Amino acid sequence: MPGRPLTRRTTVGMALLAPWAVTACDIDPPARSDGSTDSEPPPPEDSEHVTAVVVALVRARSVVEAATLSVPGLTPVLEPVATAHAAHLEVLAGAVPDADVPTTAPPRVPADRARALAAVRRSEQRLLREVRARCVAAASGDLARVLASVAASTAQHGAALADPPAGGDVT
Repeated sequence: MPGRPLTRRTTVGMALLAPWAVTACDIDPPARSDGSTDSEPPPPEDSEHVTAVVVALVRARSVVEAATLSVPGLTPVLEPVATAHAAHLEVLAGAVPDADVPTTAPPRVPADRARALAAVRRSEQRLLREVRARCVAAASGDLARVLASVAASTAQHGAALADPPAGGDVT
């Protein structure tokens, strides 16, 4: 099912929420009511969730990179997606210090614009399913909020990629 096109109201609303969304992508726990700022390590089960999302983000990022290499004209269209993936990886990889950010072999993406975009959309849908599942399963409210933000960003990019302009920017 294709996503709905962005309306002016949605775009303005997103612009107003953008500063909040960027600052919301943080896994630092809120200050405790007793005034102390000691942070507790994330629950062990959340480490598994973060690692799974990091793996999914790396995989999605590699599809975006492969698409821009196969169809260089897609670079301006996919740049916001690549930037979001990089920011999300930075936040999540730092949440579990012992986890290494995995690498993945570059996927093969068709040199046809429409097929390359279809590959990116499928990849973003897989990422969204993984992030949503891990968000629901998270033991930490802070992690759930971060993953919800990642899911919202991924869903928005997926909607924008559903019918991108021929040579323009997807925002």
